[in-house]
Amino acid sequence: MDQAAADRAREAINRRGQVISIRRMTKTTPQTVASRADLKATVRNYTPDELVKGITAGMRLITVSKLELAAKGFPIPPVKGDRIYLGDAFVTPTTIDTVDPDHREYQGCYELRTTGS
Repeated sequence: MDQAAADRAREAINRRGQVISIRRMTKTTPQTVASRADLKATVRNYTPDELVKGITAGMRLITVSKLELAAKGFPIPPVKGDRIYLGDAFVTPTTIDTVDPDHREYQGCYELRTTGS
């Protein structure tokens, strides 16, 4: 990770992103929130021409800053099964399907593919 690039990416996400809530749940029933961070991220839906094998309607690509996650005290890296809530008052639940730590590693970001409402 290049620190200058990571700082620029963090600033860009904070300038253009939307607030999300990422939560790690306990593994016991009933599930409760073990860790939570509310932070800005870029969120985009896949376009119809991107819907290929393994990508379906309703999936989103979310980019979050490692620096911002660490600053908020969330355990990194995010993992499959962590929940991300979107929208006003975090009413749209999604679940992380895949975490790509390498694609934007130079910029100090994670790319998360989520499914949900």
